[in-house]
Amino acid sequence: MERDIYKKDYIASRLISMGKQVDGYTQIYYKTNENLIDYLDIDFCDKKVFSVLGSSDQVFTARYLEAAEVDAFDTNRLALYYFYLRVWSIKYRVELYPFVFNGDKWVRNLINLVQPESEQEEKALEFFKRHKQDRTHFNRLFYDVDAQPEGQTLYTKADEIWDCVQTPLNFYHLNLFEEFDIGKQYDILLISNILEWARGDKTKLQIAKDNIGRLLSKDGVVICSNLINRTLNDEIELFSDYDFNRTGTTYTYQKR
Repeated sequence: MERDIYKKDYIASRLISMGKQVDGYTQIYYKTNENLIDYLDIDFCDKKVFSVLGSSDQVFTARYLEAAEVDAFDTNRLALYYFYLRVWSIKYRVELYPFVFNGDKWVRNLINLVQPESEQEEKALEFFKRHKQDRTHFNRLFYDVDAQPEGQTLYTKADEIWDCVQTPLNFYHLNLFEEFDIGKQYDILLISNILEWARGDKTKLQIAKDNIGRLLSKDGVVICSNLINRTLNDEIELFSDYDFNRTGTTYTYQKR
């Protein structure tokens, strides 16, 4: 079964690189499109954090802010492979982001340097080696970075987050709009602008809220981003039993 999952990931990514759409998979976010500097208003020190994976910047930021533990989730399993590509870029090339848009040679050379230190990292390396063998155009696996809002991070150089790439990642393949219970609670949830994609669907929002309620410990905080031009009124009303706070495009709900 596990082998089938990795095989499915590879086939899906090959199809995406050819411009196809694949159910359950999407292109990868190359860098954050959020203002992660707003996280400075939240105390991450020694906290347990559950973060959307995406471009990996949320995970690195939570670690940078000295969270005690950071687990990640995403509906798109391709984000997990990119996490390791980011780790390798920082570790072996001291580059904050891999040069995927400047031709494939840089990524191919990077792959040759990797010495995996975990089973998950070995799987990621196999994934990219197969793409290398099949001459995949790596840039086609990513969303057009110029078409995304410009995000901000707390770091601008790879060496600033060197310590943040040394810890293995515990990853969950989850959809916030489908009921789940991982039997674990966190002090902080980082969910980007996922709630915006409910687009006024109160049923989906309720499922997400129920999941959030199970994931958050008492007084825990869920940090969201408002990136789409739509009202938050229905969402705020649904979360009326949480304390709401807003800073720029970032807003939070704190569990009472």
